[in-house]
Order: sequence, then structure tokens, then C-alpha cells
Amino acid sequence: MENKWFLIQSKPRNESRALENLLRQGYETYLPLIEVERLQRGKLLKKEEPLFPRYLFLHLAAGVDNWGPIRSTMGVSGMVRFGQTYAAVPDPVIEGIRERTREIRKSLFESGDSVQVVSGPLLGLEGVFEISDGEQRSFVLLEFMQKQQRVSISTTDLRAATY
Repeated sequence: MENKWFLIQSKPRNESRALENLLRQGYETYLPLIEVERLQRGKLLKKEEPLFPRYLFLHLAAGVDNWGPIRSTMGVSGMVRFGQTYAAVPDPVIEGIRERTREIRKSLFESGDSVQVVSGPLLGLEGVFEISDGEQRSFVLLEFMQKQQRVSISTTDLRAATY
């Protein structure tokens, strides 16, 4: 019988635990991860996070592999089903996800986002995020002195503008 990829749901924030425990049991498993920028305690950090929170993929042969232990694996909530049919994912979709996750890098801000300066000499000004300038600084278009100015600001001094 041909192996297929099936969709597994993990418990909240337990994707890595489910992956580790399924791998220990000898299952072929895939958890797509992407690099994400996050602000934590005023510092810009790069972290790897699941592309699909709470979901991972398992390569199994229908009717051949022992599926019983999967449900009781630490970190696993269950297998995704539609009625009595387990959710199978075609191989080309998995390959497409693998290719795309190599390219994806999610920034804290995207070009065109409205941002507000929350500290420093430009405190309180709002502008439009243009681009990140490496690790620590970003270019922002700010409206001051009666025209739009392109300014380089520490990324940690920016927050998403709230209206």
C-alpha cells in the first residue's frame, strides 16, 4: 500500500513536543517552520514558529502502519478527519510547502504598515513602514516639517499604529 501524508492536530503550543514524540516512535513526520521577527522585552528576536500552528504532517501507509499510538502520543490532540475519512494531503502539496518555507521570512512589520514611534526623539509621530535595514534599524516615512521624510529608526522604537 502507498504511503500518504496525513494531518495531525497537536495540543496548543505543543507542535514540537508532538513532533519529537512521534519521531521517537519511528514515524516520518514533518512540521513546517518559518522564521519570524518578534519584539520581546524591547529586543528584536528571530524565532522559528510553525507555519500552521497546532498542525503537523505524518507519513503513513493506510491500513499498514499502527495508527493506535498516535492518538495517545504526548503533544498530539488527534488526527484530522472529515467524517470517517482521515485528512490525506497529496505529496505535491507537501513538496510545495517545503519549497515555500525555505523562502518565507515573516518580518515584524511589512512595507506599507502604519507605525508609531514609541520612544526616542521622534516619540508620538506616526508614519509608514518602508523597509528593514538589517537587524536593528528600519526606514520609516514620517510626516514632519510639512513634508514626508525618510528616517532610519531603531526597530525596537516602533509599534503598529492603533486607531
